[in-house]
Amino acid sequence: MPFPQNTALLGRAWRQSLGGRTGRLYLATGVAAGTVYEYDRRFQASAISRTLRAFWTIAVISADYKINFRSERGVEYLNGIHERASRRLLSCCRDNGGLFIKFGQSIAVQSALLPPPFRRELSTLYDNAPSSPIAQITPVIERSFPGKSIEDLFIDFSPTAVASASVAQVHTARLCSNPTQRVAVKVQKPEIQLQIGWDLFALRTCARLIEYAFEIPIMWSVNEVEERLREELDFEREGNNSELASRDLSTLGDRQLRRGVYIPRVFWNETAKEVLTTEWVDGTSLVHPQQLTSEGWSNKDIMQRM
Repeated sequence: MPFPQNTALLGRAWRQSLGGRTGRLYLATGVAAGTVYEYDRRFQASAISRTLRAFWTIAVISADYKINFRSERGVEYLNGIHERASRRLLSCCRDNGGLFIKFGQSIAVQSALLPPPFRRELSTLYDNAPSSPIAQITPVIERSFPGKSIEDLFIDFSPTAVASASVAQVHTARLCSNPTQRVAVKVQKPEIQLQIGWDLFALRTCARLIEYAFEIPIMWSVNEVEERLREELDFEREGNNSELASRDLSTLGDRQLRRGVYIPRVFWNETAKEVLTTEWVDGTSLVHPQQLTSEGWSNKDIMQRM
């Protein structure tokens, strides 16, 4: 290639060369990012994307407090910072779903330690979570019972969940082994096992960032939270605890409590670490106080049994 004879030609050649390299770099970066995103979405249940979203949210909230939190600016201004932070955190928990719903719920109950906006915003996470379609739930059941299909275990398995929470959802069915027995089948959501490692990594990292940035000692609680979350994802442990509570209840001297509290039976042949099957019991939720009153319950009766 001949060397340009003047500055204009030299500048043009340099820009064309740089533009070509830059264009190729942008293209390669875009392809790589798209590949990682698609792999994350298809095979990691968006665990990497969720982790990055958590890091970004905590970084933005931390920067907002560091830059803008000044006592001389007045209570109303400081409350605005709390409002922004709580809304950002709520948005992150909702967008991420799964264990992040649990994280947000854990923060919401710390009403004595945190500004009111955090409790108000994050308490909305206690509402019913979206449920997974049966096509995604079926593989969870079938991998829990190798060699068996869902039809080998249950009859009339409800195609939609009757209840859904952050990490699991409940379906109704009847047992193949006893077709007259109606049961509640609690199934762990399919993405949870893929996400838990990344989610707990995000929790630990964000806690370290908050502790470093604000000198608030919170890392001591992370191990406890992690242990409890892992226990909650073990449905066999939940079934054992249910039977232990039932035995303890039967030995209590309080007859009124024994008559007023019932713990459903666990069906162990249809229970595994990600699937819990118990007898179905009709009842009324505590979130419907008027219906409870119409059924003859008083607030005093309910509180005594709780």
